[in-house]
Amino acid sequence: MNSEAGRRQLEAFVECQRRGDVGHSFSHLSLALCLLPHLKHQYYNTFLRVFEEWSDTVEETKGIQQALTICEAALSIYPNSPDIQYLLAKILYR
Repeated sequence: MNSEAGRRQLEAFVECQRRGDVGHSFSHLSLALCLLPHLKHQYYNTFLRVFEEWSDTVEETKGIQQALTICEAALSIYPNSPDIQYLLAKILYR
């Protein structure tokens, strides 16, 4: 069941990317990686790109607190990622 739901989330991610909907892209990819953790390595760079774009957008439009919430979500998926920790540090520095 998780694998079918994960595949549906990946399909929704691709569709959102095609439409340029970064927020929903981030949500669908995050959920897909939670459901299909064996794909984390394969999607790491894609996740970083989407995360950085979405967190920048959220920080600009909704403020730092919301951007920190996005960072928390990203770190729950990749807790030891130096790249995500670096992006979090950039947000905190600003």
